Amino acid sequence: MLKVVIIDDEPKIRRGLKSLVEKARLDLEVVGEAEDGEMALEMARKTLPDILLVDICMPFLNGLQFIEQINCILQDCIIIVITGHDEFSYAHKAIKLQVFDYLLKPVFEEQLENVLKRAKQQLLNSRLQNHYLNWTNQETKKHLPLLREAFCKDWVTGLLSEGYIRDQLSFLELDFSPISGMIALKVAGQYTRGQLLKDWDRELLVFSIENICKDLLEKWQPYIIFHDSADQLIAITPILNPSDWYELSASLQQVIEQNLEQVVIVAQQPLMDLLSSVSAVYHELTLELNRKVSYTPAVLLSQKHIEANYYKEDFSLQNLAEMIKISPTYLSRLLKNEIGVSFVEYLTQVRIEKAIQMMGDPTIKLYEVAERVGYSNQHYFSNTFKKVVGLSPAEYRKKGNWR
Repeated sequence: MLKVVIIDDEPKIRRGLKSLVEKARLDLEVVGEAEDGEMALEMARKTLPDILLVDICMPFLNGLQFIEQINCILQDCIIIVITGHDEFSYAHKAIKLQVFDYLLKPVFEEQLENVLKRAKQQLLNSRLQNHYLNWTNQETKKHLPLLREAFCKDWVTGLLSEGYIRDQLSFLELDFSPISGMIALKVAGQYTRGQLLKDWDRELLVFSIENICKDLLEKWQPYIIFHDSADQLIAITPILNPSDWYELSASLQQVIEQNLEQVVIVAQQPLMDLLSSVSAVYHELTLELNRKVSYTPAVLLSQKHIEANYYKEDFSLQNLAEMIKISPTYLSRLLKNEIGVSFVEYLTQVRIEKAIQMMGDPTIKLYEVAERVGYSNQHYFSNTFKKVVGLSPAEYRKKGNWR
């Protein structure tokens, strides 16, 4: 049953309107009457009526002033003005206030009944529409993770326009930081030297890896994580601190391998422009993962050990060969054949890459960067850096090229 409040300073008119409302038999209930605008405001707050029958000329607060205020309190309420004043100024102001109808006294039974029927129908239609919108919003929120994953899978293909991407990011409530990066992770296989790794159901493995990643990414909000068509795990995160962000991939790799006994490959890269570079970076990272996963177990493990021990100044081919239990000569040949460089060259590449990542953090001094990547002599580090990059560390940092 819809609720009606009648507002008029004349008791006789209020009684007459109440009688007409009841005679209409439209399942409407008069829940209150008020003789002035102030009293009507208080009553409306308490009763929350669906329909208001309002006179214009009333003491303290006239009908138009009342309507202005009640519009801020009750958005889903129909207002019908019933007045003895037919001046254009009153009608014009009422229209501006978006009243449902403007009736002149005396009001006849059939006239009021027709207006009330239309008002009731509009209310029901509006609430049905609101109910539908609320339901669709609830369904959208319920399925938001699936919708986000589907969008991200399309996003990385490079087939979406920037306008569409922007609209979907807004619709799916994906509020990325302007300085973000992408991390890609792939299970390399169940192998290591001298140890049998645990056998997993594929779906359970993917689920477990995703849960571990979500735990580790909790402090990297806002982020999105999804699986691509090749079951690679892709994450887009803010880069809060460049040095910490580059260490994130090592943490993900370490925790997953320790907990799930799986060999995983991780690659990462900053996004120069969130809208336009996602697809290009994704394809670069995918190529890197596929290239690495194609290596023999000895080379793959060599890369992992080098990336875990690059900071040790005296780390050598002999040390690496002992770790994976093959001869230094054979290992050197494998590295050269598969990745195209010698042990020393690859170690240098890793050290310079790590140095570049650390240089994104202005609080780390250049001599500290050198020490952290395995060079006790800053001059030697600077010369090596320039040979690889073409600029000295100081020049490179000044240009802000860490990304």
